[in-house]
Amino acid sequence: MNAQTLTVFKQNHLGEPVFSWKGELLAESPTCRLVSAHFSGADAVSVDQVTFRKGDLMLESYYTNRWYNLFEVHEGLSDQVKCWYINLSYPALFSADSIIWQDIALDLVVYPNGEYRLLDEDEFDDLRLEPEVKRRCLDTVREILTNPGLIKPGLVFQPGR
Repeated sequence: MNAQTLTVFKQNHLGEPVFSWKGELLAESPTCRLVSAHFSGADAVSVDQVTFRKGDLMLESYYTNRWYNLFEVHEGLSDQVKCWYINLSYPALFSADSIIWQDIALDLVVYPNGEYRLLDEDEFDDLRLEPEVKRRCLDTVREILTNPGLIKPGLVFQPGR
């Protein structure tokens, strides 16, 4: 069986294009897709306590029924997980050959030792979002932090949850 290549389109909260990349579809259900991609930004990008490096494996879970996506970030192509990077977003849109997601600025990074950081709170606060959208994002962060099964190695694809 040949792997299917998808294009992932990241948009800002207004639906304007930010950037896109290619990934390989590993698994899917009606509400979730797991994509394998490689970090292709600058050679090295530091965020909080982690450095994303060109070529790092990213196992990316996108959901049509959740207000986030989840990237399991590996050291290069190894099994070593650097972190789980969670982008608060509107539920993703799937087509036959793409995934479109709208970023809502707020990010949560979770480290293998259980530490976590909420990032970009000022940027999130500055967005002109409906109060319901902001509340939904904050509720989602609380839900993720109280459900550690969502952020453990090998559990990035959980279609039944």
